Parts: sequence; structure tokens; C-alpha cells
Amino acid sequence: MSGATDTLRTARTLTEAGVPDRQADATARAIDDAVSEATQELVTRKHLDLTLSAALADIERRLYRAMLIQTGVIVGAVVALPRLLP
Repeated sequence: MSGATDTLRTARTLTEAGVPDRQADATARAIDDAVSEATQELVTRKHLDLTLSAALADIERRLYRAMLIQTGVIVGAVVALPRLLP
């Protein structure tokens, strides 16, 4: 039992609805297992924010690098062009 749901409360609710005790307990455990498995891969807001921040920082770093290379090419062309033209 993982504690994703309140199995005791679920079993009591089922028992009060007329489900036999053993069946109510088994059903409550099955529900808890299913909810645990379904929510196991969920991402927290904090984890998502950290992942997105890292991805954005990588994109920003690549963009600055590309801009630096582009600036170097432009400056090189401006310096070299007058020397190549008669």
C-alpha cells in the first residue's frame, strides 16, 4: 500500500454501501494501487520550473554564441571588403 488514497476510509464507505468486508478491503487496496501507478509519472511544478529554466539557459547560451559568431563574420567582412575592392 503506497498511501495515495485513504484505503480505510474507502473500505468503510464500501462496507457501509453493503459490500462485504473482505471485498471492500481488496477493492480499496486495488484503488490505491491504481491511483499510485497512475500518478507515479506526474511532474511537480518545481521540477518542471527547474527543467524549463535549464532548457531556456541552454537556448540563451546557444543564441549568444551564434550572435557572437555572426558579429565576428560581419566585422571580418567589413574589414576585409575595402582591401579586396580596388
